[in-house]
Amino acid sequence: MACSFVKRTTEYLVSKILNKNYSDVKIQDPEDRRKIAYLESWVSIVGNLVLSAVKFLLGLVMNSISLLADAVHTASDVLTSVAVLLGFKFSAAPPDEKHPYGHGRIEFLASLFIAVMLVLVGFEFGKSSFERFLSNERVEGSLLVASFMLASAAFKEWMSQFSIELGNKISAGALIADAWHHRTDAIASVLVAIAIISSKYGYYKIDAVFGFLVSALIVYTGVTMAYDACSKLIGEMAEEDIIKKVEEAALSFPEVIEVHKVLIHDYGAYKEISLHVVMERTLNFIEAHDLSEKIERLIEERIHCRATVHGEPYSGGLKELAGP
Repeated sequence: MACSFVKRTTEYLVSKILNKNYSDVKIQDPEDRRKIAYLESWVSIVGNLVLSAVKFLLGLVMNSISLLADAVHTASDVLTSVAVLLGFKFSAAPPDEKHPYGHGRIEFLASLFIAVMLVLVGFEFGKSSFERFLSNERVEGSLLVASFMLASAAFKEWMSQFSIELGNKISAGALIADAWHHRTDAIASVLVAIAIISSKYGYYKIDAVFGFLVSALIVYTGVTMAYDACSKLIGEMAEEDIIKKVEEAALSFPEVIEVHKVLIHDYGAYKEISLHVVMERTLNFIEAHDLSEKIERLIEERIHCRATVHGEPYSGGLKELAGP
């Protein structure tokens, strides 16, 4: 039921904002990808801004450290969505003389900056939560505010599934990563709701304890983001399923004997694939060149990444794929 609701609302938003049927969105169309990423980002930004502002005001009124920490956690989701937005915007900039592979890695740099800020904020709230635990300062409890936090958690879970749906639609890992930020915020909101209910009955230290837990969640999110951004900036091995698709595309041609040295260079929205293809030695130079171009076009069609094929003649050192 929940998945069906997410699917329907996603299709409705895409049709109304993009003026296009959801089924007509093409993963290989750069304009479709950009519009879908913008839609996810703006829905996340607007939703999180409203939630963060309300949580912050309630946190001040109720003197709740856990609620204030959750407000900052929600605000951090705004920053990650902005990073996604800017990443797709700058990655659309054409290559120039100094940046022949485009500007897509700006997204990773933005994510790294946000991650560092999250870790610092998380530690600061952790320190405040510990001090609040020692002082056992009074916290106002409210069933109405607790209900709002549970409703906030439900909305954040919808945002998470919405981002996953769109991320899968255009095969964008940044959108799926943004979805996990929404989900951690939903978990934090449930914890805060429990803390608020406990405070209503005089258990004020629970607010400090859960404030510390939310702070730890913020630090964990920041560290995870930083690790992921640094790993991408350094350069990662491609996923096994992508390498398999590249090999399958090349081996679909009967003149190809072996595929090796498959490398995928990630520049954000732009990716470059290079591979070595062992071909039948009976092919002349022109035939081998034509075959390389056919393989490149097929890979680009199936995986939507630019490919460069380095052809090699069969030397007899590799095992035949068929025959004795």
